[in-house]
Amino acid sequence: MQPGAYSVVAAALLRQRHLEIATNNLANASTVGFKAERPYFDLYREAQSPDELRPLGDDLVRQSRWAGTNVDYKGGKIQHTTNPLDLSLVGPGFFVLQSPQGPRYTRAGQFTLSVNREIVSQDGWPVLGEGGAPIRVPAGGEGEKIVIGLTGEVRMGDQPVGRFQVVDFPQPYRLFKQHGASFSTVDARETGAAVANPQMVQGTLELSNVSPIAEMVGLVETARLYEAYQKILQSFDSMSDRAINDMGRTQPIA
Repeated sequence: MQPGAYSVVAAALLRQRHLEIATNNLANASTVGFKAERPYFDLYREAQSPDELRPLGDDLVRQSRWAGTNVDYKGGKIQHTTNPLDLSLVGPGFFVLQSPQGPRYTRAGQFTLSVNREIVSQDGWPVLGEGGAPIRVPAGGEGEKIVIGLTGEVRMGDQPVGRFQVVDFPQPYRLFKQHGASFSTVDARETGAAVANPQMVQGTLELSNVSPIAEMVGLVETARLYEAYQKILQSFDSMSDRAINDMGRTQPIA
């Protein structure tokens, strides 16, 4: 194999990973509270002893590699709704959900009531209030509505029933992206710090921060790069074929 082919294959594999991330972002462009992922790469070089020879070139041991993904935590656009249990956070912080696997943290405030009148997420996970207990809303009388204040107090009519728990973590965030728009902590014992005066707006949702146009541009760019890599590999193949079939021939001596 031509030495330069290793670099081309490595670049193609990185673009494949970039394609997977961009496709996932695009698929979640309409997911409430979703945060886009951005891949990042670094340059890998294998350790080499002073007397070691590299007959096929240094690019065999010096390659770009996928190092991981960063989550873009910037806020998405705010959409007004008519659902009294739709909430958007103003400023930093996360709602706390109780999943079967432990606490989950999200900016997706698209909530509803369960059959036992607990406020739950779209996955059916209870939304926790201050003190770590789910918020249960009793049935109200005629004309009574669920009212959620700017700092997260929940009332059924004039009766207070709880307050949303909002927590935050040191930045840059070290959170694992989980299902949909939810996150977990690296250490399950880390639960974040309560936001003293959280701000939220009832009847609104924070949408995904994915830009479909930007992601489509990235997909087109990746497709074109794949075509370029393919042509380069074909050129290397032609060079190898010529070296084997033409340059190895002996010419008769006249």
